[in-house]
Amino acid sequence: MRDLIVRALELISALFGRKPGRHSAAHLNAPVLPDPATATAEPLPAHVQERNKRLDGENVELIRPYYMAYLRDQEGEGERLKVERQRQRELFWASMGMDYPGVRLRGAGVSA
Repeated sequence: MRDLIVRALELISALFGRKPGRHSAAHLNAPVLPDPATATAEPLPAHVQERNKRLDGENVELIRPYYMAYLRDQEGEGERLKVERQRQRELFWASMGMDYPGVRLRGAGVSA
């Protein structure tokens, strides 16, 4: 029964003209079609040629300019963030009813 099914499938595939598989010898030995991009008569525009150019490591900036601008904007933020994190810690400990070590709460009266 299996032979009958296999023969039927072979006949059907022969009718439709089967292409060789990607890893078959017929596919690997097939002639290479020319690249349509290189077959055009007119040259590529300059911006396309620039995009396809191989990069040399010495001509490339290590840090992108937009990231450098971001870092320049963030220079003064470090100290402000430290103070803000300190206040958040103090408020957390205060909400738990405990004193944060080494903190004097502003406005608290000193009892003698």
